[in-house]
Amino acid sequence: MPAATETPTRPASSAVETPRTHRPGAVLRIDVVAMPLAITRVASIMAQRQFDVVTMDVAAPVDGLRRITVEVDTADEIRLGRLVKFLNRSPDVVKVVHLSDERSHTRREVFVTVTFPEGRLADAVAIAQAFSAEIVDADRTRCTVFAAAEPARVDALVKALSGFTVRDLVMASPLRIARVSRKGHQW
Repeated sequence: MPAATETPTRPASSAVETPRTHRPGAVLRIDVVAMPLAITRVASIMAQRQFDVVTMDVAAPVDGLRRITVEVDTADEIRLGRLVKFLNRSPDVVKVVHLSDERSHTRREVFVTVTFPEGRLADAVAIAQAFSAEIVDADRTRCTVFAAAEPARVDALVKALSGFTVRDLVMASPLRIARVSRKGHQW
């Protein structure tokens, strides 16, 4: 009789896997004509060029345009430059802007739901307060934390909360806006 092969077993748990820290990528702001399929065409250009889309946020139409904020998982400036060229060739794309860290302000939003043994709510609240986060829902064994901060700070909050059982994690696309630059003026 052949020997039985052992397969690794995974613990039966409904918990979300421990979140990995966010690796910085590139953020593009793409203005497209507010027409059906314009967003699909932009996504297909990125897929054809084998870019891993980390987050994609699409704003409601304003003055006939939609603003798409896309975070792609690459720091390769050459590949990114090629992507921008391909996007600019699309008839749906009006403008593409690479929002670099040096030239923009960045914030990321996150909701994290954690569970813990009864009596440990104070520990979760203390972690949330240390990161200026807000407890939006809580009971004796579970709480949901919300934060909007710089991406590294959000990652640190998620890591601190991973000492508990993370049940749900929702992270939004990074919010970026270009810095105001005034020559010769210091704040």
